[in-house]
Amino acid sequence: MLKFGLKQYIPLAVAMLSFATVSHAATAYINQVGYRTGEAKEFALVDGNGSVEIADANGQTVLTATPSAASYWGPSGQNVQLVDFSDLKVPGTYSIKVGGQVLRSDLKISDKTFEEVAKASLKWYYYQRASMALDEAYAGKWKRAAGHTNASVQLHSSTGASGTINSTKGWYDAGDYGRYTVNSGITTYTLLSLYEHFPDYFNTLKWNIPAEGNLPDLLAEIKWNLDWMLTMQASDGGVYHKLTSLDFPGDVMPAKDKAALYVIGKSTAGTFDFAGVMAVAARVYKPFDASYASQCLEAAKKAYAWGLANPDRNFLGNPEGVSTGTYANDDPTDEKLFAGTELYISTGDASYKVAGSTEYVSWWGGMDGIATYGKATHATEFGGDAAEAKQNILKTADMFVERAQTGFGVIMNEDDFAWGSNSSAANQGVWLLHAYYLTGDSKYYATAVKAMDYLLGKNPLDMSFLTGYGTKSPKMPHHRPSTSDGVAEPVPGMLVGGPQPGGEDIGTESWECSDYRTGKPATSYTDNRCSYATNEVAINWNAPFAYLAGAIEALSAGYAPKFAAFPSTVAIKPAVVHRTSVKQGPQLRFADQMLYVEKNGKRFNLKGHRIK
Repeated sequence: MLKFGLKQYIPLAVAMLSFATVSHAATAYINQVGYRTGEAKEFALVDGNGSVEIADANGQTVLTATPSAASYWGPSGQNVQLVDFSDLKVPGTYSIKVGGQVLRSDLKISDKTFEEVAKASLKWYYYQRASMALDEAYAGKWKRAAGHTNASVQLHSSTGASGTINSTKGWYDAGDYGRYTVNSGITTYTLLSLYEHFPDYFNTLKWNIPAEGNLPDLLAEIKWNLDWMLTMQASDGGVYHKLTSLDFPGDVMPAKDKAALYVIGKSTAGTFDFAGVMAVAARVYKPFDASYASQCLEAAKKAYAWGLANPDRNFLGNPEGVSTGTYANDDPTDEKLFAGTELYISTGDASYKVAGSTEYVSWWGGMDGIATYGKATHATEFGGDAAEAKQNILKTADMFVERAQTGFGVIMNEDDFAWGSNSSAANQGVWLLHAYYLTGDSKYYATAVKAMDYLLGKNPLDMSFLTGYGTKSPKMPHHRPSTSDGVAEPVPGMLVGGPQPGGEDIGTESWECSDYRTGKPATSYTDNRCSYATNEVAINWNAPFAYLAGAIEALSAGYAPKFAAFPSTVAIKPAVVHRTSVKQGPQLRFADQMLYVEKNGKRFNLKGHRIK
């Protein structure tokens, strides 16, 4: 008799036998864009029994893998097994089989796996340019006329001033045509940091956009938004909060949106955001245009001084008659920390140093995580503050690594499924890469890649959240140009917001959604234009995705940030796949018309005799 006590399994065995004829088919969830040739690889399996076979294009089995113990993933309410197939290293397209049944035939392995999605997610910013016609030579079938070209814009009374300013360029913020200083802050910083960390890689990477002078494509794109941000600084150094119409436009192309534009509000948070971004820009653009870099640095200093003098000029909500995005903020201390950190890095002036770091991943309303990056990666400048920042990064990164060992093998928990949940996944990946930069420990790199896996298909919705990429991707994002341009496919390279259970867009009006909530946060999503709560796009969501994809490609090409803890020539090795710490007890399995007990990789029949 087996030591684990077979008798207790007999009732369950009978139940499984009666259920066998109607059992659910297994489902494999994969990164639909692909996996890198020489690195760790993993997909998720639900309702699978027994081993997994991976077959090549000729139908020949090239690898057999044993799934991990099943673990429950609360956000989707599923029991999930993880399948490690890291030993498969030959480029190609493969099939996944369980019990002889082909679950899917789109498993791809390649080199430079994320280069195209990195370029696509960066090129999307070109498609979001205001005040510029998108020529067919660059935009293809998504060409369009210029929108919002009027330079003179009325100052709203909420700015505390009157008259007009000249303000053009910039990126449309999301699915609408507003431009917001606060959200531009974290977005522009993230893209600037991608270049600053990997300049040699991005000096040569191109994705067919009109580039200014001798600037690399990434810096040319960022400058379009920096130029707009500079127009939003008042003569006293303060920065206006946003540039929008009084209400959101209808589903029209930019050139058809004729509503009057206003500069609205002036905020401490927006001003500090501006100061931090301009301080980074001063460093990054100096080798290309010293005069522009100087302009950015002086603007940063002036903004910081205004922020210190006006610590409570908070934008708490829209003024009467305005209903566009708020980006409200009643506590700008994190933005001050960000601005002071970057100004100190750029100037060496200790008066800019601000104490503090955090264990929390950044978002547009919480910039202290970005300050933590700056301090941790500049140990010489920040000394003890850098050591504290590093420990904060590693503490959270270790928690992320542990989370990724079970469920869908991703970092997210139920609390992460808030508005823009996909940006949470991407920003968690960026955090993990910083832990990798600081230690050289490949477990952080491997877990960051798992964030990409989730965003590109290894999730309970079985879809890539990036338009135009993957076997199944969003077709109807909440994005006015994609709705009204007459092109069947949406603009490519957009990361949609992702699942979350808030249901803010559900209602009975013609423009609202029917209830798509499932009771589980990770599956509460609809690919519908009505869903601004799950299917809208935004510049601050695309930025961490672009950073994650671009940094992974740069690292794999042999580049490393100069501040990294490992040599400048990087050879990424497959990380050890960290298995769940849950010990796998006896498991009932059903395969090949036979019910058996499996324990520690060995199989026994119901009489307790070893069969394999």
